[in-house]
Amino acid sequence: MLPSLAPMLAVASAPFDSDAYCFEVKWDGIRALAAVDDHGWRLWGRGQTDYTARYPELEVLRALPAGTLLDGELVTVSAGLPDLGRLLRRHGLVDPWKIHQARHWCPVQYVVFDVLYERGRCLLREPLSRRQETLAELGERQPLPGVWQAPRVLGAGQAYYAAAVALGHEGIVAKLLAAAYRPGRRGPAWRKIKPRRNGRWRKCAQRLAASLNSAG
Repeated sequence: MLPSLAPMLAVASAPFDSDAYCFEVKWDGIRALAAVDDHGWRLWGRGQTDYTARYPELEVLRALPAGTLLDGELVTVSAGLPDLGRLLRRHGLVDPWKIHQARHWCPVQYVVFDVLYERGRCLLREPLSRRQETLAELGERQPLPGVWQAPRVLGAGQAYYAAAVALGHEGIVAKLLAAAYRPGRRGPAWRKIKPRRNGRWRKCAQRLAASLNSAG
């Protein structure tokens, strides 16, 4: 059986550019890891809390090869953006009938951004760039409804941050391409970039987005 790993965590950072990093949208959802083995599938979050029964539509993950372990984010979308409030109302349900009904008013998608085991082979020590290649190949071989790979860009973190915040996202995450996956650890290999509460960063992002639009 695959291990129930804790998710790798990020430190706070200001926007930056670097060819050593890739940049992804910071999805406003619920972090979840998923494992598929010969006995079925499992879904869990921080603290090893079991989410499997809460999201039965993600049983489509059973179609993946046994020995697969993924890291990603559960999201539900309203007006083109993640709606964490609606997702949290569903997340707390325990009654099977209510969970079944919730699939209609709160459909969930699993945004996958890392693969940690592939056919039972541990990838934790592999660089992120190689894990991303493996994840892309896995998605091409076995596309699944409601499960998709997080898009990313290389190098241009400031422009990507400005565009993401201007669209209404909560920020982005920068990930070092050469980094291994360190379960449960927080460090500079992963950096979360969000507007400050005082609005200074958000105003900066809006000015960046405006300058990019005028340049285009």
